[in-house]
Amino acid sequence: MERAVDTTFGSAEKVKVQTADALEEAARKLREMSMTAKGEDIKAVLNETGDRIDQLKAEMGEKVQPVQDFVTEHPFMSIAIAVGAGLLIGALVVRRD
Repeated sequence: MERAVDTTFGSAEKVKVQTADALEEAARKLREMSMTAKGEDIKAVLNETGDRIDQLKAEMGEKVQPVQDFVTEHPFMSIAIAVGAGLLIGALVVRRD
């Protein structure tokens, strides 16, 4: 399970970067368009970007599914893991102060 969680977190970071790249690309295309650009051209860029973001959301959903399945199948163990992580983080924060 730990491997699935590690993979999911790594995948989430990758999807976040890809989403940011898609938005930056759309912003760049919109900046490059002249002020006389047609609404259809702008809509095309926005639709292309929306499609890319939807694709990235779908990919992320596939990668999160193993974690969701584990939590559904083992709710008490999931709670114990969350409590343990919270205690560990709390202990580290208290030590810093």
